[in-house]
Amino acid sequence: MGKSNSKLIYILLLLLILTVAGAVFFYLEWEDPQIALSEDIEMIPAHSKFTATFRDMKSGIRSYRVVLLQDKQEYIVAEEDFLHRGNFEKTADIEIVASNLKIKDGPAQLQIRVIDFSPLKNSTSLIKDVTIDSVPPKVGLVSTSHYINPGGSCLVIYTASDDAATNGVRFGETLFPGYKTRINGEPSYASYIAVPLEVDSNTLMTVVARDKAGNESLAPVVYHLRNHSFRSDKVNVSKNFMNGKATQFQSMDTSLTGKSPLEVFVYLNETLREANNQKIYELCGKTEDKRLWNGAFLRMKNAANMARFGDKRTYVFEGKDVGKSIHRGIDLASVRHATIQAANSGKVLFAGDIGIYGNTVIIDHGQGLASLYAHLSSIAVQEGQDIARGAVIGKSGATGFAGGDHLHFSILIHGIFVDPIEWWDAHWIHDNVELKLK
Repeated sequence: MGKSNSKLIYILLLLLILTVAGAVFFYLEWEDPQIALSEDIEMIPAHSKFTATFRDMKSGIRSYRVVLLQDKQEYIVAEEDFLHRGNFEKTADIEIVASNLKIKDGPAQLQIRVIDFSPLKNSTSLIKDVTIDSVPPKVGLVSTSHYINPGGSCLVIYTASDDAATNGVRFGETLFPGYKTRINGEPSYASYIAVPLEVDSNTLMTVVARDKAGNESLAPVVYHLRNHSFRSDKVNVSKNFMNGKATQFQSMDTSLTGKSPLEVFVYLNETLREANNQKIYELCGKTEDKRLWNGAFLRMKNAANMARFGDKRTYVFEGKDVGKSIHRGIDLASVRHATIQAANSGKVLFAGDIGIYGNTVIIDHGQGLASLYAHLSSIAVQEGQDIARGAVIGKSGATGFAGGDHLHFSILIHGIFVDPIEWWDAHWIHDNVELKLK
């Protein structure tokens, strides 16, 4: 009996020891917390922000501390202590204002440390070598006269210091890059701007320069917006045209098989038009850094204007509105299969089919400027070919979404369509481009 009691006591004692050991083992977890940053930080500008996420799914986060270390001196950026458990994941928005910290430009070390709620106080540290750079690049406006038309073009000349990693002119939400040039022997930048059709006189135009650290400098550009209105008209779509285009595009795209002619028309005018314009935008991104053109752009010989840039069209079929579009070029018509010449010198960016534009040639004239020739019946050039002003590039036609033989001619700045009339005008080019560059 005594032995049995002793054995039972021994078993109970062993179970108690195991229970206590298990509880202690669980309570004294030794897994280190985790640190994750929203971005890789190498340089710290005058004002920077990033997000740090601290995670410990067992005992939770006890505290975190963010400091910059420079010349053996600590500059506290952020710190936080938590009095209670429960913060298993904490996201902190870290903001560094170099001037507030009174830290010098130059090498430093970013140190982040997080401690969990275990009695063992497990910790993790993240240490990164960084460079403090709080001085923004310098910018200056050179050109002074900026008269613009809705849907037109504008050239801005400015300077930017050598520490500017990127620079350009921001008009509204779009940044147009600058290209190196020399004005009066001084290094400068030239940026061609595409003015939106629906531009507002309150839209800001600003020279922007940003260094590697992210410091940004701005210089406002004063411009004068001229009044200009665009035509609106209704285009009656015949059944023959709709049926013909449906058959034409269904033969090239099997996904359109089974759709009605009206459904195909809507697809071409809306979905395919948007996709084609996006492709043109991307193609025009491959531009030469140097200027390739010279003088006024050539207009198709002996051709009549059939449609203007910016025309707002409403398509009507059997008395009902079936779609809208904005014409992004000028339609020129002469004789059938008329010879088409390059409007100016440059390099062929693209020669082939682009959906609603049909057989198309795009010529890069350098520094973001391009010309487009659409609906061609034949193409006489190939991609990568150098082209002289006036060189034959093909014949006019009715390919794509065209209703008859003509040339659709467009000018683009960084893939954005602008009014070609300005670029046909030697006087406009002299006043708005050449004088600024001289």
